[in-house]
Amino acid sequence: MQLGRYEIESYFAVVNGSRESRQRIVYIGNNEEECLVERYYGTIRDGYGRSTGMLKDLRFGDIKSHIPGKSIVIVDSMGLPVMYFSISSIQNIERQSARRLVIVDSQIDPTSLDFLTEFDCDQAYSILNVVLRDPKADLGTIGEDSEPPVIFFNQKFFGKNILLDSDRSLSGPFSSDDGQTFRVEIDRSHYSGPFPISKKELLSGLIYDISDNREGSISLAEGDVSIYKESLDSGVESFSIAFPGTYYVRFNAMDLSRNKNMSTIIFSII
Repeated sequence: MQLGRYEIESYFAVVNGSRESRQRIVYIGNNEEECLVERYYGTIRDGYGRSTGMLKDLRFGDIKSHIPGKSIVIVDSMGLPVMYFSISSIQNIERQSARRLVIVDSQIDPTSLDFLTEFDCDQAYSILNVVLRDPKADLGTIGEDSEPPVIFFNQKFFGKNILLDSDRSLSGPFSSDDGQTFRVEIDRSHYSGPFPISKKELLSGLIYDISDNREGSISLAEGDVSIYKESLDSGVESFSIAFPGTYYVRFNAMDLSRNKNMSTIIFSII
């Protein structure tokens, strides 16, 4: 592997109120793109600071296994190695923007990964998290993830059947593989469950589990639940189901690749 070249970059810093000249080393990688990665040891002197390395124009397939269980490598468009990471020293993967991730590493300064598309960034975020969960995972066997999580529903919502809206004659329990719209009909004179119904109660009463093909079991928070009265297109959300009428409850179950399952449950309250 070619090591590229080094250049000296001058800049000014204010130290104890005085403006002083400083210099740092910039490394130009073998793909002719700037790849500034500075190792540092001990205390950084006044007037100096950390720098963030950046790799640009990446696709998710540019992240590959190097030594299984130990390291990964990022290659350029020609397949040449640009940068290696020890899996054990990666502390976190941060999503900084729609097309940028940041690898926080205990051995080097944070490294920004800029991707060509949002899709590549989403897929890379998922893949890198797979490696953090299972360092022995072979990235060469992991393709793109286009499958949304599957929601498994309880058979009943506080004693009332959860029905498949397209065929209410069928008996549950159902999952989002059976359809995207479900229905719960509540006659309050024959209902012993909570009322008003909160988002927390909707989550616990409707959902048994959420399973993702890559991430396993995932959970939803109250912020992932939207309640609309009378119509999904109303644009006006409710905090709870508190009055008679028709309500549309929509879940936003999303995995790290941003594949969404937006199943809807229609509540008819009389």
